[in-house]
Amino acid sequence: MLRKRAKEDTTLCVNFCQYYKPGRNEELACQGFVVVHSLITKGRKLSQEKPAIAAKPDARTLEGLKDRVCSACSFREADCDFVLSNGTAMPCGGFVLLSHLLGSGELKLEEIEGP
Repeated sequence: MLRKRAKEDTTLCVNFCQYYKPGRNEELACQGFVVVHSLITKGRKLSQEKPAIAAKPDARTLEGLKDRVCSACSFREADCDFVLSNGTAMPCGGFVLLSHLLGSGELKLEEIEGP
């Protein structure tokens, strides 16, 4: 089931998601968005500001992120260009932000709950 998103929660989408279109389907949320906001709700301070240069995690961490986020995403089977293209298309904004936070060391993979 897709998570409903409050209209005011669009900072992550605006700053990180190339698929986000203001005014269209703003109530739907990808799993990356759900994970970021779950961490914030639990008290984790995470910047949603777009960095000048995005940090990238190592390959092992990136695979762990895919396992924990993409495998539980409602868009995975039919609507996720990232999964359907085997990673050649851009991922969702939540995945982009989480990837940056992992690459910069601001977040550890163990902090992200798996499916």
